[in-house]
Amino acid sequence: MALTITSKEPTNSRLVQTDQAGHWYSEKGESAHVIIGKNGNERNTTVADARKLGLLPSVTSIIGILDKPQLTSWKIEQAIMSSLTLPKEADETLETYARRVVKDSKESTTKAAEHGTKMHECMENILLGRAVSRDDTLAPYIKTFSEWAEKNVEKTYWCEKGLVGAGYAGRCDAYVKLRGIGDAIIDLKNRKVNPKYDPFYDTDCAQLWAYRAASENPQCACVSVVLASNDATKLTTKVWDEDELYQAGIAFCAMQKVWAWVKGYTPPGMKL
Repeated sequence: MALTITSKEPTNSRLVQTDQAGHWYSEKGESAHVIIGKNGNERNTTVADARKLGLLPSVTSIIGILDKPQLTSWKIEQAIMSSLTLPKEADETLETYARRVVKDSKESTTKAAEHGTKMHECMENILLGRAVSRDDTLAPYIKTFSEWAEKNVEKTYWCEKGLVGAGYAGRCDAYVKLRGIGDAIIDLKNRKVNPKYDPFYDTDCAQLWAYRAASENPQCACVSVVLASNDATKLTTKVWDEDELYQAGIAFCAMQKVWAWVKGYTPPGMKL
């Protein structure tokens, strides 16, 4: 007699899904993150779509080809903590329980992303002189950034502009004139900061290099602005020097080559 196994569990799907989505742009710098599929519904753009349409990967997609051991370690820690603190229901299968653990472990990441998105919009509005959110949870962050902008930003030329470089594109946070520095491309981050470590990453410099190279002023300053998500009073800036930017440019171009090799796609204009 043959053994028959019946299950309502989605056993044919991975427990932890890999993120296949990416940010894509047309050669004119227009967002192409989603397309309309054959069924008439909107879906995320894939590499296969990009090949057909000649799309450009985003700066962050290219940089994302790098391994991020600290982030991976943090995600594993979140999953372990969820498995230790989330009770298993009596009639629950192990797979269902495991999927709940995965979902629970991602909640902190989701909340952090939502906070970052809201705060990023507020920082943009402050630079452009627009009204900002009245959300009480954002108020202390808004106060800190507003005070910094009032003291340091003499003029805002633009915010969230689509830029197209050699085989890549992306939306740059802002191009401003900073007191004592001059014209500058700035990158706004709202991330958790550990006082024991440098709040700036090498990839921040690479991202700014790519945006500057694609901007109307490839000689302007590049400045990272980090507003700590875990301390609303903490805002730190860094002006990257030309040697750091030169080295970051070499690294970014190398990442482009690795990205193209891994994806099996060389976007228009990419210099390999």
